[in-house]
Amino acid sequence: MLVRARLGKCSRLMGLLYQIGKCVFVNKVKQLLSERQVAWGASLADASDLIAKLTVNTGVDFLWVDLEHRPYEAEAVRWIPIICRASNCACVIRVAGLDSQLIKKALDIGANCIMIPQVNTAEEARRAVQYAKYPPQGSRGVSPLWTYFMDVSWDDYLPAANSETCVIVQIETLEGVRNLEEIAAVEGVDVVFAGPTDLSAAFGHIGQTSHPTVQQFLADFPRRVNAFGKAAGITFADLDACKTAYEQGYRFVAFGNILSHGTRGLKAELKQLREMASSG
Repeated sequence: MLVRARLGKCSRLMGLLYQIGKCVFVNKVKQLLSERQVAWGASLADASDLIAKLTVNTGVDFLWVDLEHRPYEAEAVRWIPIICRASNCACVIRVAGLDSQLIKKALDIGANCIMIPQVNTAEEARRAVQYAKYPPQGSRGVSPLWTYFMDVSWDDYLPAANSETCVIVQIETLEGVRNLEEIAAVEGVDVVFAGPTDLSAAFGHIGQTSHPTVQQFLADFPRRVNAFGKAAGITFADLDACKTAYEQGYRFVAFGNILSHGTRGLKAELKQLREMASSG
């Protein structure tokens, strides 16, 4: 997996810009958001390098790797951030909670976006930033592993790591809803992410993401977050819901995974083939 760039040439590899022997690290999500564009991504259905590669090859801006609800931890997905970097796709790892050790491991295997679920207060948001950044901005311990497999020098990566890392905090509880503005105001938070399903439970309508109370909150969410210069994020598996989210002002949007999209496509085409065969 070692990749060597020729010095004196400029080429995009591994999410890095190599030029005259130095590396400029580009986080595609942060770049798009800074240009007031939208970052479109997909989730990873399972800890599979093959599924990750196939998903990245579609051209998504980010791949969302979930370590909160899946039965595995960082070692099961250790190559996936490198697969993402090789295609200039941002790798988002959602850790299981606000834990400095989990955040450090996710970043050390190469994630350049870290997502923390159920952030309820501004203090928790500040801790998320602190755990994701090296001193003096934070307290992340120094020993990134992914650089060895991509032939990247610490002399290049470490000074750029803090600016490369994207911090995403999720709002999923009533306490988080009450403190939304204070959380969005925290320096170092890049994306404030609404979790529709958990919010439906918090509002007393578990599983009913289309309930008017949930929908009204989600419709107002981008405006409230954008007021503090932060991007609003959300996830839906339905294409029309993602289109609506974009129109509402969401600029970090995950829209399902390659298996669910592929399954729907396979079912639809199988139906057409069987109808054709039965009519003949």
